[in-house]
Amino acid sequence: MTHRVPDPTSSDSPVQAVTPARSTVEIPIELTFGLLGPADANLRALENVLDADVHARGNVITLSGRPADVALAERVLAELLAAVRSGVAVSPEEVRRSVGMMTDGSGESPAEVLTLDIISRRGKTVRPKTVNQKKYVDAIDEHTIVFGVGPAGTGKTYLAMAKAVQALQSK
Repeated sequence: MTHRVPDPTSSDSPVQAVTPARSTVEIPIELTFGLLGPADANLRALENVLDADVHARGNVITLSGRPADVALAERVLAELLAAVRSGVAVSPEEVRRSVGMMTDGSGESPAEVLTLDIISRRGKTVRPKTVNQKKYVDAIDEHTIVFGVGPAGTGKTYLAMAKAVQALQSK
C-alpha cells in the first residue's frame, strides 16, 4: 500500500505552503544583558517555549518561523523589554510566565504584572509573578475583605503580608 504525500506547491493540494516569516528586533545596547540574561539563559528559555527560531547577535535578535509564531515572539520580546526598562531583573522563569500570559487569552500585559511593585526592602522587591497573583493584589487594593483560595505555595499569605506591610508604611 502506498501513501501519497500531498505536494504543497500543487494547486489541488489540501496542504498550503506557509511562507516563513523573518523579523529582526534591535535592543538598546544597555538593556541587552538584562533581556538575554547571564550566558543567554533568557534567550534559551524563549527558544524553548516559542515555536519561532530565536537568534541573537550582539544587540540584534532575529526571529524566524511561521508568521503567527514570529508575531508572538515579537510581542513577548516587547513585553520583556518593557519590564527590563522598568528595572525588573528578568529570569528564565519570568520568560516562561510571560509567554504563558501572552498565550492564555487573559489579555494581561506581562510587563504590567512583572513591574507592579508592592514593597521594596533591602534591595528585594515583592511583586506578583502571575496574572492571578496580580488579580489577587488588585482585589486587596479594591476591597476591604478578600478571600484567597488556592493550593499551598501560590503566594496567598506572602502577598497579603506584603500588602499589609505596604499599608502600614503608608499609614
